[in-house]
Amino acid sequence: MKILIVDDTPANIDVLRKILDIEGFKISIAMTGEKALALVGKSPPDLILLDVMMPGIDGFETCEKLKANPNTRDIPVIFVTAKTEIQDIVRGFQVGSVDYIAKPFKREEVLSRVKSHLEIIRLIQVKDGLNDKLRDQNDELIESQNQYRIILEQSSDGVLRLDADGNIQNSNIRFNSVLGWDVKDLIGRPILDIVNSENPSQIYPKIATRRFGDRATSKLKVQFCVNEKSPLWQDQKYYTLLVDSYGIWNLPNNKIYEKGTEKTYLGAVCIVKHPV
Repeated sequence: MKILIVDDTPANIDVLRKILDIEGFKISIAMTGEKALALVGKSPPDLILLDVMMPGIDGFETCEKLKANPNTRDIPVIFVTAKTEIQDIVRGFQVGSVDYIAKPFKREEVLSRVKSHLEIIRLIQVKDGLNDKLRDQNDELIESQNQYRIILEQSSDGVLRLDADGNIQNSNIRFNSVLGWDVKDLIGRPILDIVNSENPSQIYPKIATRRFGDRATSKLKVQFCVNEKSPLWQDQKYYTLLVDSYGIWNLPNNKIYEKGTEKTYLGAVCIVKHPV
């Protein structure tokens, strides 16, 4: 499998190359966004590891250009970045990335995320080969691939991803372990199924918010239902956590309110924390 590393720092390139070379991946290098776009046009890789902060066009703009090109939009992009604030993570998802890897690099994390997304590619290719009709559903396949991008098990906070209808698409280990849920029991369920509230109609739009930036939901107290598998079940059936929720759209935040812009609400990312 071919992997393109895009980074303007030789030391970062060397670390990633050493990690990936051992696994037998074919590596190509670009040190700017412009060179990456040119290289991808000549020899498309199977996956791109893309730095965010670069001279010239940055990683976000580079990714947008890749996703705007029908010939390159299906190539999964994983951002490699020291910027791990939720706003930066959400921005990466908005421009089309499937995941991110935090700096400094950890060998196990790099290999886990890279192999996970390459396996997704393999499975998609198998499905394409078995059913030609899937080619007509290309946009849905891309979106399905993007939905799989929230693999944030390294996070010290709980993470929930909701779809546009407020159904749970994914949850990380931290969230599941606190409340005793198994991810397979959560996926597809409405978020209100695991929330205890006297006013569900009022709390729902705050959790499954469409807002972002300074208008996003912050430190919302939510009573979550405790699963009977949790040690907490013996003493309490509900557990209060703080929720920061951010709406995700198919456009960068600064373009959503532009007149004449066609936009699609994709859902929300919820960061769940213990009260201080």
